[in-house]
Amino acid sequence: MTTLAPRKAYRSDLTDAQWHRLNPLLPPPASTGRRKADDREVLNGILYVLVTGCGWEYLPHDIGASYQTCHRRLLEYQRRRVWQKILQALMREADRKGKLNLPNAYHDASVVKSKKGQRTKSATPANTGFAASNGTLSEMLMASRLTLR
Repeated sequence: MTTLAPRKAYRSDLTDAQWHRLNPLLPPPASTGRRKADDREVLNGILYVLVTGCGWEYLPHDIGASYQTCHRRLLEYQRRRVWQKILQALMREADRKGKLNLPNAYHDASVVKSKKGQRTKSATPANTGFAASNGTLSEMLMASRLTLR
């Protein structure tokens, strides 16, 4: 029986301390069915893609999980809100240690659309079915049908 040599570490890999901190926060494996890929290798694969910006199919082959598994697990963790739970736990720990300074926290303005100048009034009167900026085409068509009867 041959044993595989440990793979080379990437800069995005979790350290042992990080892994021991995150492991309890991950969902437990299912008690039935096929055995899951190693959670640490999956996280390392996810982090590699997110840090380097490469496509999933370019995930290095020596990482112990396929790119399909890493991508599927990323989506599963998003769906199950695992990332939010991890962030909350890490923020609680940082606050407990006095390392969190919320009065100096700022919202990143790059994700908020900047309005230039004063808002102009809509040319469409407010009492029509077309005035709603979030109205869909079907809502507008339905409003026009109701007014035509």
